[in-house]
Amino acid sequence: MTVARLLDEHPELVEILADYHAHFKQLRNRLLRRVMAPRVTVAQAAQIAGVPADELLGVLRRAVGEGKGAAPARAPGAGSSVPGEAPGEGERPRTLADLPEARRVHLDVREDIRRGQEPFARIMAAVKALGPDEALVLRTPFEPIPLYDVLGKRGLDHWTERHATDDWSVWFYRPRASRRGPSPEAEPIRGRRVLDVRGLEPPQPMVRVLEEIDRLGADAELEVHHERRPLFLYPQLDDRGFVHETDEPEPGLVRIRIRRGPA
Repeated sequence: MTVARLLDEHPELVEILADYHAHFKQLRNRLLRRVMAPRVTVAQAAQIAGVPADELLGVLRRAVGEGKGAAPARAPGAGSSVPGEAPGEGERPRTLADLPEARRVHLDVREDIRRGQEPFARIMAAVKALGPDEALVLRTPFEPIPLYDVLGKRGLDHWTERHATDDWSVWFYRPRASRRGPSPEAEPIRGRRVLDVRGLEPPQPMVRVLEEIDRLGADAELEVHHERRPLFLYPQLDDRGFVHETDEPEPGLVRIRIRRGPA
């Protein structure tokens, strides 16, 4: 379950989470919540805060009356990590330490997130443009754990450093063994293709759609089956010149038809 869904069903848990761990105080900000909560599962939120997932789930269950006993006011050891120390990451890999500044692509999305703007498309555009010997240095106000899996599937390793509780740098880079230049272009999509993203954890639905439209032929159409209207996706399609239509033919199915706009 994502944090967004949890808070939609139990809005009172915002204060429970904020009192439990300092990291979750950010959820009190509606704009930050709109950006962060749909992307992060409860298990990932526990990992970001550095607390056991089972313990966090126990706190939430007790708060909504599903368990006995009082929830602790805050997590044991919450906020005890030293700024500048990256838990579990160790020293900067030699590959990155020796990387010239000219091959470091810096992207700071802290202000985007504070303004409530969705930074995911900017991040993916930077990843797509990344050269085989370059590293993306991403600056964020929290550890972007959901990105590790998304970009790991694209062949990128990561190294994380924390400057403060709300200031992180994450380096995404290709291992030396995989630096063989850009991969060959995938076969373009022709005709009509159906992509079902129901049941995928955010941000996987958006990732899958953006990957597919890159391969969409001039006369082809991508039909996406979703659980809800993907409000963050529509501006990305508009900016890239795609035409899209959405309908809901049956309960639990939102259908988005996407094709290239006129040249």
